[in-house]
Amino acid sequence: MTNLSFRIKSTLVITLSLATVLNYLDRQTISILAPTLQHQMGFDNAHLGWLFAIFYYSYTLFQFAVGPVLDRFNLRWCFALAVMAWSLALGFTGLATGFASLMVFRFLLGVTESANWPAGLRVMARTLPPQERTLGCGIFESGAAVGALIAPVAIFALLGAFGWRSVFFCLGLLGFLWAPIWLFVTRRPELSAVWIGTRAESVGIKGLLSVYRDFVRSRQFWWVLVVAVTVNPCFYFTVNWLPTYFVQARQLVPGTHLGGVLTVIFLALDIGNIGGGAVTLWLTRHNVSIETARRIVFISATVLVGGCALVPFVATTWGAVTALVAVNLGLGIWNSMYLTMAQEVSSANVSTAAGTLSGFGSLVGAFTMWAVGRVTNSAGDFTIPMVSVSVAMVLAAIGGWEVSRRPVGQPQTPVGVQEA
Repeated sequence: MTNLSFRIKSTLVITLSLATVLNYLDRQTISILAPTLQHQMGFDNAHLGWLFAIFYYSYTLFQFAVGPVLDRFNLRWCFALAVMAWSLALGFTGLATGFASLMVFRFLLGVTESANWPAGLRVMARTLPPQERTLGCGIFESGAAVGALIAPVAIFALLGAFGWRSVFFCLGLLGFLWAPIWLFVTRRPELSAVWIGTRAESVGIKGLLSVYRDFVRSRQFWWVLVVAVTVNPCFYFTVNWLPTYFVQARQLVPGTHLGGVLTVIFLALDIGNIGGGAVTLWLTRHNVSIETARRIVFISATVLVGGCALVPFVATTWGAVTALVAVNLGLGIWNSMYLTMAQEVSSANVSTAAGTLSGFGSLVGAFTMWAVGRVTNSAGDFTIPMVSVSVAMVLAAIGGWEVSRRPVGQPQTPVGVQEA
């Protein structure tokens, strides 16, 4: 269903983007409060690594499960319930009394937040034509950057005024404001086909196994998987560990100054999310094929992210901030590109494909968050993680190049079947 009016499509994408704002604002709360929690509860980086990792482990586990649910049941209501559920999980985190209870609430947050990307990608795959998808994904994904962008200011303001527990309580209320908006803008009868699974999507266990069998036999799936397991951990690193990096490596104090630094960096992430899609659309409108346009954009992004390896060796704090602005600009571009690739793996089972790919990406990301805590604890700096980000993005570029070898919309050829 790609013949909808511009008004309907733009309203859907913006509303989805607002859900992503909440998604990342909520998960960023622990990251921004990390130095405060370390001071008040006696945590070290290894504890933080576990708090970051447990979220992504549960997020991973349920992304594998949530895709088939979203493909089978009414997506409109499932998504509304998911947003309210993760808002409750965040609000209850304010009741935590120590490391163990924080781990439990982070686990629950990961479970409930797992629906966001599989749901959003299915909506866009069903409402946007191929040439508009990268921009649509960029706007949708920009919600993550906006969430990360406003998180420092909002969280430090609440922290200073009411204490750290109030941060969780206040932000947890926002999902209950979003849900009625979503139900209102999606009430149109012309959108009814978007929410209901098709017959192909409503199959049982045997049919679901057939879907996964098709994924395994698809070259496209495996190359997008390469992109998923390299892009996701890099993105998780920048949104989770940069507040701690600036406190420990650059001696910034949690507060207004640190909030300003993070705001500048995450603004670049947001510009990248939308800018990558906008440039791709501009190139296609100037007689460049979709495949070539995407290659130009993600190779440029890879060059930008490559500068992450230089950050530990930059002498001044503002020099490091400048370098990380470029890095996050590139990561934002890559995020929108990856989501576009993920939604095109399967036209019939978009949520299942997106959930599976993001699940594997989150699984690697969860291990990476734990590893960063261990490595920075023992090494005493962030050199190894930052160099690793640059290396990972080169691998993502290789995967992206292979993905873009096949014209968009052409059916996938299973492994073992000779192509014409």
